[in-house]
Amino acid sequence: MGEGEARPYLEAGEEHLRLEEWPQAEDAFRKAVALDADSAIARSKLGVALARQRRLDEGIEALQQAIQLNSRYAAAYSNLGNVYREQGRMDEALRAYQQAIEADPDYWVAHQNLGTLYKEKGRFTEAVGEFRKATRLSVRGPGGARRGCFGPSATVLLGLLLVLVVLLR
Repeated sequence: MGEGEARPYLEAGEEHLRLEEWPQAEDAFRKAVALDADSAIARSKLGVALARQRRLDEGIEALQQAIQLNSRYAAAYSNLGNVYREQGRMDEALRAYQQAIEADPDYWVAHQNLGTLYKEKGRFTEAVGEFRKATRLSVRGPGGARRGCFGPSATVLLGLLLVLVVLLR
């Protein structure tokens, strides 16, 4: 058994996450883990599905298992940070986001999550810096599929955040 056999379940789980069908996503990711026990991706996605069902401790456990399987898997650290943030464990969330960025400095989602955490902590200058990095990293070249993680409305919001930082000084 391995990655090939698990792929259909990973894809099904992703679709269930997109549709916010958390129990079905959990089921699909558990099947993927059963077929490929060494898949950090399957365990990380399982952690997300569990956390979305408010089973935060179980989500943390699955995400930590993903990190044990692949300590360079930035998405698992970032997802772990999200669960810690949900629990109000802000210092641990901060460390998890920083570890995600250490694992993959180009992982824009971790920069976006770190920016959100900084904003929540009132650290607006640092938040703006992380949002800028996320925006820059999410934009792909002419052959890329994605033109940015933020749409025009987010650009306006980023501008407003910059104005707020200046006004608060």
